[in-house]
Amino acid sequence: MLTEETEEISAHRVRKVTLILSTGSYLREAPTTVLRLVEKLLERGIEVNVWAFEEAVTLTNRNQIEHSEPPSLRKVIGDKHAYIGKFIDQLLRAGLHTSKLNWVTCILCAQERGVEHHQMNGVMIGTLGDLWKFIQSADQVIAIPAYR
Repeated sequence: MLTEETEEISAHRVRKVTLILSTGSYLREAPTTVLRLVEKLLERGIEVNVWAFEEAVTLTNRNQIEHSEPPSLRKVIGDKHAYIGKFIDQLLRAGLHTSKLNWVTCILCAQERGVEHHQMNGVMIGTLGDLWKFIQSADQVIAIPAYR
């Protein structure tokens, strides 16, 4: 009996998650939370697909730079302000060696924001067809909306 239950639980195990993200890095904390979730999913061997659209297409802009914090904040948060793209780059690299991470940026949104040709390595430019494939193949879909 225990074997049957174990097999049933194993059959329902989440193997692939699609995250739909529309919020940019300086608007809300949602992207940081999503990246922490992605990191944990990859650590557990779960394949992750991220569909970035609207302001989220700027998260993977390879031209982002670190900048120094104002003197009043340096004691609290340190000298350098790491940009979110650095975290994404680390996750993309980790996805090459452990579980798989696919990050697709909406082409129309990237073109509108002037970042189509500035996406970091490992990020694919895609269409709504890619989003549809992500949704169809996922065991779980999580949408993180932009707050207006």
